[in-house]
Amino acid sequence: MVPDLKAKALAGDGEAQALLHFLRLLRAKDYRAAGEYAEGFPEALKGRLLAGLNLLVEAPERLEDPLFAAEREVLLGVRAVSEGRREEAEAHFQRALSLDPEHHRALTNLGNLRLERGEVEAALELYQQALRLAPDDPLLHENLAALYKKRGDLDRMVAHMKRATRLKMRPSAPLDPLTGKAQRRLRVPLWAWVFLLTLLAYLLLKKP
Repeated sequence: MVPDLKAKALAGDGEAQALLHFLRLLRAKDYRAAGEYAEGFPEALKGRLLAGLNLLVEAPERLEDPLFAAEREVLLGVRAVSEGRREEAEAHFQRALSLDPEHHRALTNLGNLRLERGEVEAALELYQQALRLAPDDPLLHENLAALYKKRGDLDRMVAHMKRATRLKMRPSAPLDPLTGKAQRRLRVPLWAWVFLLTLLAYLLLKKP
């Protein structure tokens, strides 16, 4: 699914480009933003995307839409981890990567399993792959901090903890429904403030 979308997007297919952005929101597990973005699609496709998002939250095991397949596998893997089924979880994460090699949360979760087993270098390699794909994921930086703590590298541990904290505190900008990019906040130039204050002072002084 993802390679096909990429090929179409490179050929200039606008819908494929928009769906790739939708997938980026799924990988980041930003379902709220994904739902808002889905509202800009044609009605039939919008219904498909919103239905898929709803199942991701309520019953991912029932999801059969190939567009959501990688995200479904990650969620099922996380569920398996929480229930103590580590081997099953690893299979889910590996399947997610076979469907979408850029799914950084699948890489991160595989890294977590490696770290649990004491395979620190294997975990670091997976985290670094994920970091190249999602350098602004605060949870990934927290995982790297835990890894470096285990290695006794306190400087890197502190650096990643600081990075995670900054990313969590960063305000999120709303998405432009046409471009999928963060909207720039409207800034009123200084001259406009000076003009408004001067006008207000003039009106107040003019009052009888």
